[in-house]
Amino acid sequence: MLRKGKCRRDSGFTLVEVIASVAILGIAFAALLTGLAWNASTVKFARETVRATQIMEDKLDTIRLYSWDQITRPGFITNQFYASFCPSNALSPDALGITYTGRVTIVTAPLSEPYRTNMLLITIDLDWPSSPEVRRAQMSTFVSKYGLQGYIY
Repeated sequence: MLRKGKCRRDSGFTLVEVIASVAILGIAFAALLTGLAWNASTVKFARETVRATQIMEDKLDTIRLYSWDQITRPGFITNQFYASFCPSNALSPDALGITYTGRVTIVTAPLSEPYRTNMLLITIDLDWPSSPEVRRAQMSTFVSKYGLQGYIY
């Protein structure tokens, strides 16, 4: 039984114990927030990369369906194009999204075989702003003079 005026030493936490536990909780909370921020940036990075791949595949698939005359006609395929991406779950309705800038390069296929004059190497280079830097992606394909378009049309 306790007497009035005297307190027990083991009845509560000391100031040092409270400070230590608050410090541990603070470090754990900071680690949790850092993990969530990293997760959000990883999802953003992946979303941008997937969209870039879709844009390049779409452009190359369209070019593969053109006839040889269309592909080799100067000006038929523009050298530069733009594609925008505005995710539906943007933080604000005023969010503009990202504009991808693409370049199309068409050159004779770098082959040593005699049929190389009937083949072209088409390369799509894509750039887009992604904080803190500009990111890049590239995709290439070969197109043959007597290729896919002869089977479809």
